[in-house]
Amino acid sequence: MKYPSEKIIGYILLVLGIILIIYPGFSVYAVFTGSAEPFELFKFAGISINPAQFISDIPQGANLQSAELVSSELINNPINIIAHVIFMGFIASIGFRLASLGTMLVRPIVVKVREASSNA
Repeated sequence: MKYPSEKIIGYILLVLGIILIIYPGFSVYAVFTGSAEPFELFKFAGISINPAQFISDIPQGANLQSAELVSSELINNPINIIAHVIFMGFIASIGFRLASLGTMLVRPIVVKVREASSNA
């Protein structure tokens, strides 16, 4: 059984690594331009306050609704974008490692040996 040469494996790793570097770049660009949504990793609720907790003398028929201070979208969007960028950076670093490993396998190994000179 013949195994693939080191150069073939090196080229495969090099191409795979370059793809894993380019894809996160386009993904992050698409998220920042708004043509794609980041991964929805976080789903926090908005921050709201109930005025009934702070007012002690509430009339009997008063209908106090809770007021939303910060919406959930305002909390979740920046956190999801940051998480998306960090994850894509991790993927790109894996691509860099694969591409550098592929480059090492593709490069020819040249060893130059000097002969010892004898002055006798």
